[in-house]
This record gives sequence, C-alpha cells and structure tokens, in this order.
Amino acid sequence: MIVPSMKLHTVAPYIGKMRPEIASWAVDTVSSEGDLILDPFCGSGTVLLEGWAKNRRVIGTDLNPYACLISSAKLNPYDAEKVSNIDQILNNYLSEVDDIKSNIDLEDVPDWVRSFYNPLTLKDLLGWIVVLKKYNDKFALACLLGIAHHQRPGFLSYPSSHTVPYLRTNKFPISDFPEMYEYRDVFSRLKKKIIRATAKLPILNFDLKRDVFLTDASLLKIDEKVNAIITSPPYMGQLDYARDNRLRLYFLGIDDWKSLNKDVSPSASRFVDQFESCLSSWRNILSHGGKLAILVGTTTNTVKQRLDELVIKIISENWVDYHLTDVIVSEIPEGRRARKNCKGSTAESLLIFEYK
Repeated sequence: MIVPSMKLHTVAPYIGKMRPEIASWAVDTVSSEGDLILDPFCGSGTVLLEGWAKNRRVIGTDLNPYACLISSAKLNPYDAEKVSNIDQILNNYLSEVDDIKSNIDLEDVPDWVRSFYNPLTLKDLLGWIVVLKKYNDKFALACLLGIAHHQRPGFLSYPSSHTVPYLRTNKFPISDFPEMYEYRDVFSRLKKKIIRATAKLPILNFDLKRDVFLTDASLLKIDEKVNAIITSPPYMGQLDYARDNRLRLYFLGIDDWKSLNKDVSPSASRFVDQFESCLSSWRNILSHGGKLAILVGTTTNTVKQRLDELVIKIISENWVDYHLTDVIVSEIPEGRRARKNCKGSTAESLLIFEYK
C-alpha cells in the first residue's frame, strides 16, 4: 500500500516496479544518511525517491526515456508554493498550447495512436507535450503521461487499460458509454493529477544531490564512490518495458519501441552478458565495504533455473570480492502484477552483497 506521504510514487504507472516498502527497507539496511546511492536500472525511480526521502544522495540510470522521465519527475516535484500557484503555471502554458495545437495535423500521427483518443483530445494532448518539453517541466510532463490512458473520467483516452495500453472498447462500447468517447480537456485533468501526486509531500531536502541519466548501466562514470547500489535488473524477457509503455514512449518521440525493447528487456543470454559487464564496471564505482542490493524475480520465462539462484551463481563464480550476506524472499501480490494470472515471477528475492 502507498502511504499518503509518498503519493509521488503514483506520478505515472510503470510495469515491474519495486515496491516502495521493499525499497525503503533496502535503503535503511545498506546505507546511512548522507550516503550516495546508485540505482543503475532505476525504472520508475522507487529506490531513488525512497533514498532521497531518507536523506541519501541518489543517482539513477536507465535506457528507457519514459523511465528516466518518471524518475526525474519524482526527484523534482512541484513544491507547496508551485502547487498553490498551479492555475497560473498551467494558464501560462495554455496560451502556447492553443497556438501549437491549431497547427497539428493528426494525419501525421500513426493510426494506432489515434485509435486511443477523441481527435480534439489528442490535439490538446500533443500541444501540451510540446510545451512541457519546451520548458523542461518534467514533473508536469510525467503527470500528463500518467493520465494518458485509462477508462476513468480523470484520464484522457478512450476506455483502455492503465499500465499497459490496450483498448477496452468491447467492454465499453460507444453505443452504451458515449460519454467515454467525448472530448476530454487536458487542463483540468492535469491540474487534478498534479495536486494528487503532491498531496502530503514528505519533508524533502532539495539541496541533496539527485541525478538521473539516460545511459547504459555499465558505462556510468562519476567522480565519487557510491556507498550502496540498490537495483532491480530487467527480468530476462519476462517483462516488455518498451512494448508495454509504447504509447507513452511515442509521446516522448520514440517511434521504434521494438528496437528499444531489445535493450531494456534483454533475452536470457543478453541479460547474463550485460549483467557481467555491469558487475565489472560497478567495482570501479562502489566503495570498499559498500553494499550491493539486487532485487530479482524468482522465475523467468527464458531459463529453467530460478533467476535469483542464477544471479547468485554468476556473482559467486566470477566476482569473489562480492560476498553474499543476506537473501530475503517476498511474495508478489497478485494485484501488483501487470498481467493477471501470468506464469511469471510470483516472488522476489532481495540479494545483499558486500564489496570487499
């Protein structure tokens, strides 16, 4: 359950994200206040936000632009003053949105994208995206993509699923639910979303270091050693991070989600190769005595061996300076799973290593 003080976790949906309570526990277990934490597969930024809220400095990397946007948004939320001036901020944007959307030709938009929206809503949405990108307002942009599709009144699309974009027009036919296919204005819905996401903000130190980079996890170079690495690597072909975020990625300018999917949702063999490259690279980043905490599912669609056991084997056989100190197994609630009743992981293991 998301506690009210951490509504920032709900900025936008993301499949396979780490549970906040697991991230919070990991942060407390392997780091102290003022420490520098790295999440090299940061996804939706759960570890980064929990670390920042606990007065840690945080760095995240990911290859998925949508993931980097969400993480950056969580680390740069509107403060109380901005929220109190939300009407003025959005009205300033609106004047430019109105100019831009008058020049938008929906014929330039792929059919599969147009199929999700009332044409007037889509023009509004595209106009807002252009303006929010122009002003680099990552928090508002993430909030906007967070309401990009669903069947509820506070969202912008025709009836569809929330996390993964599939139309639900058979369940909600236009003949029976005409109101779900009408124009939906962006301004009012974006305003409400921002207010919801910033409700009861925890005390956050905006002076602490917090960065997110769109880069390969094995290539990151920083000037300072990190005290802990806390991360959840891609689940070896089990989750399709680009395919299942394809609509939101389109709005971020990514037309070819299939190519991106190969990088962010690697096969078993690519996962092993990439993970070994990361382990080698992280030895140059992690301080001696620092902790490496890895959250993985217990099963995978592409190998017979349990994924947690495979990760332990890879590390133990090849990197003797990483010492396994703890293994915590936690069941995954059915309600958290992006695909109900799927054959994927039903539990997660948090593997903690110390680098000596």
